[in-house]
This record gives sequence, structure tokens and C-alpha cells, in this order.
Amino acid sequence: MEDYEIIIVGAGPSGCATALALTNLDPSLASHILLLDKAVFPRVKLCAGGVIRDADAVLRKLGVQVDLPAHAVHTTKFVLPTGSLTVRHPSHFRVMRRDQFDDVLFQAARQRGVVTRDGEVVETIIRTSQKVVVRTSRSEYRTKLLIGADGANSTVRAALRLQRGTRLMIAIETFVPLCMIDIPGFSNHMAIFDLSVTSRGVPGYCWVFPTVNEGPPVLSLGIMAAPWQKDETFTLKAGFANWLSELGIAPDRFEQKSHPLLRYDPRAKCSQDRVLLTGDAAGVDPLFGEGISSALALGVIAAQSVIEAIKTNDFSFSNYEKRIRSSAIGRTMRRRRLIARRIYSKPLLGRRYLQYGALLKWIGFLQPKASARRISWEPL
Repeated sequence: MEDYEIIIVGAGPSGCATALALTNLDPSLASHILLLDKAVFPRVKLCAGGVIRDADAVLRKLGVQVDLPAHAVHTTKFVLPTGSLTVRHPSHFRVMRRDQFDDVLFQAARQRGVVTRDGEVVETIIRTSQKVVVRTSRSEYRTKLLIGADGANSTVRAALRLQRGTRLMIAIETFVPLCMIDIPGFSNHMAIFDLSVTSRGVPGYCWVFPTVNEGPPVLSLGIMAAPWQKDETFTLKAGFANWLSELGIAPDRFEQKSHPLLRYDPRAKCSQDRVLLTGDAAGVDPLFGEGISSALALGVIAAQSVIEAIKTNDFSFSNYEKRIRSSAIGRTMRRRRLIARRIYSKPLLGRRYLQYGALLKWIGFLQPKASARRISWEPL
């Protein structure tokens, strides 16, 4: 059995951010941190790949330079039941390939001296008052502190018997050549968030994103549903198929893949003695399901909590959830949760909340404020 001070399960953006932040706060910890992932890197990850400026700010603090091919987005269009809101701002976010982005972070953690092991599945977690034992498909480890950064279907969460309740969201994504799509006014440096589908009972939105592709331009098309209650009348696949058909795309022509997300809830428990949850395992943006910036920011918070626990010899993490709620990312996700609940809990009634003024006032996605930003509104 191998011993480590800290074991991190999940080597996506949040797991890697936690490891990197720990090495920033205490470089001597690096060789005492084990970073595990069931996938082999570089791994395929279903995600539109949008990296907003908040994420770039955290990466700079972590000391990681992500110098990868990227597609800059200069224009974002929100399609609403009442009209469309267009935001123009040079490079207000960029799109990358998630397999490449995640691998850069994984390799950065390894270069810092963190022990990294991919292709290793966590099978059993046994927690006592003094330690946590992690048994995997390859070995067995013992640690003082365990961090679960292993996504919406977190093995660590399940071991703690923490329920997801009604927080589960779902996304479906497909990739379509740009030449096959005819969207009036669309350019390859534009992203579209179509919330007009809420008026048809879909508790979420559809998206159109550019992608990084070596060949002809390809777009990521998808749907994200964030139901607040079980609705037997809503079928995500049918909603996506109808939307694709409206774009002139046969729904069954291109492969579709789905993945779960976990909505952030400030009341949800994200810790127990000697164990923390971070990243998608703790929750993502409830409005858009954007997970990269929250994953990175929550990883830093987890690292700060771990360092504090080591210094004080108090591994209860009793104030961890409060630390998240009071953080910048926590405040953003709480605001977005309020909006999401208004427009997604009863989609057919959400129309009145999707007005120009409401979006301009509330949606943090339109931040940061800048003189170069131009906003236009086109009512129906």
C-alpha cells in the first residue's frame, strides 16, 4: 500500500487546478500528491470547449500557459422568445479542443512533481477517522485527504452517500460541417445561445459554437437541459431533433453524444471529514452549464481549504461550502441559479423573464464590462 498526503480523483481541469494550486501554496507537497484518472490522456471529453476570460485569469494565477490552437469568438447572439440580443466584443472568449486543453493541465501538474496516474479506475473508497483508503484497478493507496474532482457521476460522491437530488442536467452534442448549415448572419467567429426553445417547453437552450478543426470548418451543435422537476412531457432527444430539423439538418445524420452535468446548489453538501468535492462533482453554472471556469476556480478553493486543514490539523472542512458560497465563482453561480430557476423551472412561463433588460442586468456571461463591447437588441 502506498501512502500520500493528498489523493485527487479526477484529472480534469478542477483536479489539475487543485494539484497546481497546492504546489503553488506549498511546493514541498508536490511529490506527496497523487492525481488519478480513469481515462488515458490525452482523452476525449464531450464539451463545446469555450474558455472565458475568468478561466484565463485563474490559469494565469496557477502559472499555466495554455498555448493551443484556439478559435476566437467576437460575437455572441442570444436568441430569445421575445427577440435577439447580440454582444460584440473582440475575443471575449475562445474555443479549444478539450482533449488538448485537459492534457496541457495534466502535463503541467506532472511537471510540477505531482504523481500522476491515468488509466486507473477507482473501485472502492474506505474512510476512517484517521485515513482514507482508495482501492483502484491497479493498486491500493492510503491518504490523509481525498479530493473528488471526478465529475457529475462522481465515485467519491457516491462513496460519501451524498445525493444529487434534482440537480442533474444533461447535454447532447453533435458536430456538423459549417457548409451544411444556413444560419442568416452567422460567421465562423460567432456563438449562438438559443433560449427560444424554452417557449416550447425545453428547460434549457441550444447552442452553436465554432470548433478548432484541421480541415474544413466544423460547428458544435448541442442542447443543454436543466429541469428543476421531473416532467414526463419533456424529451430531450425530441427537442434536439426538432431544433436540428429547423436548421435543415437531419437529426440522425451525425453522431450524437450525451453527458451529465450537476447544477451548483449553495445548500448542497460538498465535504465530509477528510474529503472534499470540487469541480463538476461540486456543481457547475446552473444557467449555461459552463464548467471550465468554475472547475478551475473551485480547484483553487479546494487547495486553499486543504492547506488550511493541514496547518490547523482540522480535517473536518466544516466551512468549505461557506467558502465556496462567498467566493467570486460562488456568487456568480448563485446569481445564475436564480435566473435559471426562473426560466427553466417552468419554461412556458419563463418567456417574460427573457427580456432584453433582464439579460443585460443579470447574465454574468456578458461580463466583463468594457468600452469595446457593443450590444444590440432586435425585438420580434
